[in-house]
Amino acid sequence: MPVFEPVRALERGLTILMAVNARDGLRTQELATRTGLPRATVYRLLETLEGMGFVTRTPSDDTWHPTLHCNLLSAGFLDKAWVSHIAMPRMYRLGESVLWPLDLVTFSGTAMLIRETTHKHSPFSFDVGMVGSEIPIMHTAGGHAYLSFCPDEEREEILRLLRQSPRPEHQAAHDQTFVAQMLERTRRAGYGMRSEGYKGHTLSISIPIFLRGRVIAALTVVCMKTAISFDDMVRRFEAPMRLACRDISEELDRTIPPDQEIAAL
Repeated sequence: MPVFEPVRALERGLTILMAVNARDGLRTQELATRTGLPRATVYRLLETLEGMGFVTRTPSDDTWHPTLHCNLLSAGFLDKAWVSHIAMPRMYRLGESVLWPLDLVTFSGTAMLIRETTHKHSPFSFDVGMVGSEIPIMHTAGGHAYLSFCPDEEREEILRLLRQSPRPEHQAAHDQTFVAQMLERTRRAGYGMRSEGYKGHTLSISIPIFLRGRVIAALTVVCMKTAISFDDMVRRFEAPMRLACRDISEELDRTIPPDQEIAAL
C-alpha cells in the first residue's frame, strides 16, 4: 500500500505521455477521447510536456509525437521520433528558401513511404495529403537515392522482391541495364533524380540522409516542369539540400547512441 495519496496531475501527465508513445501522431481531441480527460486539460498537459522536451507538435497537421528526449528514457529508440525532432525543423527552414515542396521519404517494404512534407507551407504546393503515401521505388528520385546508397546485400534483396512482384511499377527491376545505369548515374551525381515517368508533369532530386554512414532516408524537392528546368532546379537547390541533409545526418550521429538504431518500418 502506498504511504501517500497519488499525485493526480502527475498521473494525468504520464497518462498523456503513454498515450502519445502508444499511438504516435494523434491530435489533441483524439488524445482527450482516448484518455477520457477534458480537452483543455489534455492541451495544458501537452504544452507542459512540450516545454519539458518530451513531446513535440507537427505544425503541418497539428499532431503530437514523442521526442528523442522521451524515447531515450527507454533502452530503445523509436523510429518515428527523429522525423519530428530532427528532420522536420530543418525541412521547414530549408523550405523557406527553396519554396517548392519538400518530401522526407524512407524505405518501406517494396516502396518508399512519404514520412513528412512541407506541402502545407509551400507557396508552390500542388499535391497535398501525401503524408503516409507509398511511391514506387524504381521510378522516383527518393527510391533511386535509397537503392544506390544502401548496402549491396540489402539492395539485392529489394530487387529480388521487386522481381517477384507482378505489379507494373516493379517491372523495371528486371531490366539489369536500367538498374545498372540508374545506380551509376545516381552515385556519380550523389543524388537521385527524376524528370519523366512517374508524375511526369514534375521534376525531382533527392539527397540521401545517413546514420553512421548507412542511408536511412532521402529528402526530395519536387517542382513543376512548366515552371523550372531540371538543370536550373539542380543549380538552385542541390547545395542547400545537401547542407540540410548533412546537418540531419550529423545530428543523428550525435544524438543516437552507437548501440541504438533507427528501426526499419
